Amino acid sequence: MRDSERRQTRNRILNVVRSVRWRWRVRLALRGLVWVATVTGAVVFLSALALEQLRFTAEAVVWLRVLTWGTVAVSFLFFLVRPLLQKVTDTQVALYLEENEPSLEHSVTSVLNEGSGTASPALAERVTEIALENAKRVDYGRRVEQSGLYRFAGALTGLVLLALATSLLGPEHLRHGLAALLLPATDAAAVNPYSVSVFPGDATIARGTDQMITAELGGFGAADAAIFTKGETEQSFQRLSMLRGLESGFEVLLLGVPEPTEYFVESNGVRSPTFTIDVADLPYVDQMDLTYYFPSYTGLPPRTVEGGGDVAALTGTVVELSIEPTMLTPAGRLLIDGEPIEDLTVGDDGSLSARFTLDEDGFYAIELARSDNGTLVAASPEYRIDVLTDMPPSINFSRPGRDMPASAIEEIYLEMTADDDYGIGDIRLAYSVNGGPEDTVSVFRAGGAPLAEVSTGHTMYLEEWELEVGDLISYYAIARDNRSVGSSRTVTSDIYFLSVRPFERAYREAEQQGGGGGGGGGGPEETALSDTQRQIIAATFNLIRQEDTYSDEEFRENINSVSLAQQRLQDQIATLLQRMQNRGLTQTDPGFRDVSAVLPLADSAMTEVRQALESEGLRDALPHEQEALRYLQQAEETYERYVQMQEEQQGGGGGGGQQAADDLADLFELELDKMKNQYETVQRGEQKQADNQVDELMQELQELARRQEQQAERQRRASQSQNGSSANGQAQRELADQTEEAARQLQRLAREMGDQDLEETARDLQQTAESMRQSAVSSGSQGSAGATSALRGLEEARRELQQARSDRARRDAEDAIADVEELQQQQREVQRDVRDLPTERGPERQAEIDRLRERKEQMNDVVQDLEQRLDGAASSGQADNPQAARALAEAATQIRESKLKEKLQYTRGTIEQWDPESAVTMELQIEGDLQALRDQLERALNASSER
Repeated sequence: MRDSERRQTRNRILNVVRSVRWRWRVRLALRGLVWVATVTGAVVFLSALALEQLRFTAEAVVWLRVLTWGTVAVSFLFFLVRPLLQKVTDTQVALYLEENEPSLEHSVTSVLNEGSGTASPALAERVTEIALENAKRVDYGRRVEQSGLYRFAGALTGLVLLALATSLLGPEHLRHGLAALLLPATDAAAVNPYSVSVFPGDATIARGTDQMITAELGGFGAADAAIFTKGETEQSFQRLSMLRGLESGFEVLLLGVPEPTEYFVESNGVRSPTFTIDVADLPYVDQMDLTYYFPSYTGLPPRTVEGGGDVAALTGTVVELSIEPTMLTPAGRLLIDGEPIEDLTVGDDGSLSARFTLDEDGFYAIELARSDNGTLVAASPEYRIDVLTDMPPSINFSRPGRDMPASAIEEIYLEMTADDDYGIGDIRLAYSVNGGPEDTVSVFRAGGAPLAEVSTGHTMYLEEWELEVGDLISYYAIARDNRSVGSSRTVTSDIYFLSVRPFERAYREAEQQGGGGGGGGGGPEETALSDTQRQIIAATFNLIRQEDTYSDEEFRENINSVSLAQQRLQDQIATLLQRMQNRGLTQTDPGFRDVSAVLPLADSAMTEVRQALESEGLRDALPHEQEALRYLQQAEETYERYVQMQEEQQGGGGGGGQQAADDLADLFELELDKMKNQYETVQRGEQKQADNQVDELMQELQELARRQEQQAERQRRASQSQNGSSANGQAQRELADQTEEAARQLQRLAREMGDQDLEETARDLQQTAESMRQSAVSSGSQGSAGATSALRGLEEARRELQQARSDRARRDAEDAIADVEELQQQQREVQRDVRDLPTERGPERQAEIDRLRERKEQMNDVVQDLEQRLDGAASSGQADNPQAARALAEAATQIRESKLKEKLQYTRGTIEQWDPESAVTMELQIEGDLQALRDQLERALNASSER
């Protein structure tokens, strides 16, 4: 073999050795990195956790950075650099290789030692060839260090992934600590995620004045905080606990700071920078008295508040400030919302004065001039200006207080009662005949001292209008408070109706009717058409007078509801007319012709109503609604007059028209029963919704009372320590805003329900809100007394709502008894009709069977609805009246156990199949079940009354 080939073969053996050396060094490097990562990672993570305990102080950050980066350097040198600096010869590597690969049999070391031996060239060449062949069989030494490389590389990868997962998914303070330690170029104070921001920081104030200090915590929360102060003449810092602020942070009022003072705030080990309050001989407000000159319409005398600050009064009140400064000052000025309003007037005795008129909420402050250079400096804190709400007056009819019938020559006396916080200006009565133009008449006008409550009346002489039976008079009252004309508040009462009836019927119905709300009123069952139309008119009227209380979306939804109600009534009238025509009675009987001639006029007027409502023309819809009501009343009068005439003829021997009268009565009763059920279902739905709103308001008042109790306690403590009055005042204002909103919601609900008691509760709540605002601007014992008075007002309002909720069981029992009584009456009529059912088959018998079947279907629907209502009433009344709730639940159970609904369905089938014996037997069972159900409801009513 030539020398070049021999050298090439030797170099290949050396390459194997070098490869093993490189793999060995890589293993050492990976092992060193694993140790460096382990040691450094442990130190870094422990240091990051320690920073949280040390609250990231700058000193701790610096020392732990030194520890962290020192650990990195030392471990890098010890575990990585030092091992890699070791010198290893080729022979040592060859021996290491042969130790790991015994099959080489020292062939590699023999090649490396070739030059020092005495072997012949042929032998050396052969040894080299053998070494190369052996190296090839062991893959040139690539298996050496393979497991070590994999092991340390895997360990290093695992450590890296663990560090990343801990950093990304660990707690936030750990990430902040790692960033603080691993970014040494960042300022040690800037990496602190926790901070205490202090306002005003460094400040200069007048000597002996108060200074409010507020602190906001950044990056952490704490239950308390403390301020540390040290005066110029003091040796050490004094600790003073701070009060929690309104929404976040803490505050404290330093009283009468006499000298330059250093201070800082600390919470949970986090400390703010140290600030300085410099004091100077500057003019400041020492004493300020407020004199209120109320608007003339209130009739209130001027009132002076000594040591005042915050202002709370009605719009238009003139507030006069009388200021005593701490030192003589040549001038000063009044600022409102940061803008100068007027210069202060300096008196001969050095006092200053100014006036301003309340027109909106805001803040005011005083600036006084320095005596040396005339520079204006802040001389007071910012005081709050709260404009109190002058509640609108209320007006209602105390007599008759309901819809009522009247004859065309009757004299109707209307009595109105109005009240207002500061006096009633005037009361007017507005009325309209048959939906025509409105007329108004003044029934009261204020003169002399304001009257907070007025009761007045007016007599309407109906004979002046030449009215006919079926005509309609609508009326309502208008009250205005006694402000000046430009700013007066006007409210209207509910709308009521006088229906012109024949003298005998008007007198009889007036005696029978009970009290009712506007647009309602009791009456015979056959007046359901006109009653529903009255409700539509009342709903439209209420939307007009309460339009300002609704959002645009709510207003449109309410208009749509009224329009749908009008459409349903119109559909009922169309169905009634269609049934008359289908029976062919409008051509054969004069009574049907008279009724069918009037109802289309009502239908036409209702079409006009819906068109006006589509364009949101509520005032345009009202006359058409009243016109429709007039025609409905005329149709009902025609029906009643015709039935009465046929009864009189039957009594006198003229029975030829009795069948026609019965047919007309059947048509009216069937349709009116359906309408009545639908109307009562809607009414109950509205009542349930109102009950839920009352429950929500009661819970809200309970929460407000709890917070007000805490506020009253804070006010009491503040009056003793004279600390934190600003925070207490702001908290009291927020409670007043929420109480005022609850009063508005309750007032709207009271008007929708026509509930005078709820409306009175709403007015009491509004007065409670005003008491809160007065308490917010008062200090000392006066503010504490105001807060306590507001607490009593909230608790009283909550008790009144609680009483209203407790009365629901009685109301539910009474409603259920009324339903059962009606079912009993219908059951007696069904029994009579079943007995009198013609035995001969024919159209007359089939028509009677159809009518009885429809009656049974209606009764079944009523029983099913009654069962659901009793279950709901028992569930909702469990907390307030458990005994009555249990009795109501037993009544619902009785309906199920007696299988009343199934029996009604069965009797409907027996009537259709004409099984007289089974029908009569089942009817008697149903009558007994209804009587047992009524007895159970009577027990529930007694239980609710005993509460």
